[in-house]
Amino acid sequence: MANTVRVSDLDFVFISYKEPNADENYADLLNHVPWAKRVHGVVGFDSAHKAAAELAETDFFISIDGDNKIDPSFLLQILDWSKTNPKAVHRWRARNSVNGLIYGNGGVVGWPKKTCLEMRTHENADTKENQIDFCWGVPHENLHNVYSETVINASPDQAFTAGFREGVKMSLDRGQVIDPTEFVDKIYKPNLKCLTTWMSVGADTEYGLWAMLGARIGCWQTVIKGNDLLKVRELDYIKDRFFHRVIDINEELTKFGNSLKIRLGLPLADYDEEQSKFFKFCQPAYKNKGVQDRE
Repeated sequence: MANTVRVSDLDFVFISYKEPNADENYADLLNHVPWAKRVHGVVGFDSAHKAAAELAETDFFISIDGDNKIDPSFLLQILDWSKTNPKAVHRWRARNSVNGLIYGNGGVVGWPKKTCLEMRTHENADTKENQIDFCWGVPHENLHNVYSETVINASPDQAFTAGFREGVKMSLDRGQVIDPTEFVDKIYKPNLKCLTTWMSVGADTEYGLWAMLGARIGCWQTVIKGNDLLKVRELDYIKDRFFHRVIDINEELTKFGNSLKIRLGLPLADYDEEQSKFFKFCQPAYKNKGVQDRE
């Protein structure tokens, strides 16, 4: 691998499943990256990414999730392999369309093709830490800059599923469940802030309440109910088992919110539309640094 590479010389692979905005987002990607390829409908996160790696012709490739829209400024960047590990997954941050959070969830990802093909995660995992996400068992470079928006609210079920998955993952300590009586003390504090923001902010956006409810139910099912965490990998299961059973969203938000406050001591809020707008307005402007500057 050369010491430097232009992002615009890399293969881009768009990975979609059943996202309602996937075709729109792929068309948007093609406007910026006409050479982009697509993997669609592959069941399983590990299998879908391996399919992307097989499709990529460059040793290092970029994956774009089905609910993601890139910032074209990313194409102007040059990667210098003396600054980060070229064998590690490179994960840039994204801005969330519902709650305004900025972190690695849903962002642009750079994959060393060999690492992607050899990893065993999610449905193909051979270790417990790799069963739920890539981040605990595959070498990662978590990077500072924001190069995309993850648009998770094209439909109620998309917003709910996104919230549910983060409600589960953000409630864990390196993939392990935390005892409810020690939750607030033991959880990684940046994760706690993200988790409670997912649960509290978004009423000002279309279907934002569904993302908030998904996060609340995901956390409740993980920490309090102790459900099978591996189900977070099964997107259809989440919709069938939880989303389709919601009758009154406001009632459910209140019920799960009160339970999480009492049982776990979570400092979540019930922001309405104006309060959500104000919360986002008060966040400091985010500034990008170098393309390979770490978090």
